[in-house]
Amino acid sequence: MENELKNWLELHNFYIYNDYLTSDLAQYLKVSPRTIQRWIKGAVKPRQDKLRLISQYLQEKRRKISSDQEK
Repeated sequence: MENELKNWLELHNFYIYNDYLTSDLAQYLKVSPRTIQRWIKGAVKPRQDKLRLISQYLQEKRRKISSDQEK
C-alpha cells in the first residue's frame, strides 16, 4: 500500500499542473477536498478501495489528456 500511495502522490504532483483539480478527484471519490489534502500531507492514508479508484480516475484523465493533445 505504501508503494501505491507513493505512486499516487507522484501522479498527483504531475496532474496538478495539467487538467486536474483536487476537488474533481474528491467528488469522484465521494470524499472532501480536505481528505485529499490529508492524504497528500501523509496525515492519513487512503483505504485500498480509494487507492483503486484514484488509479482509475487518473488513468481516465491521462487518456483524456492524450486524446486532447492528439487533436
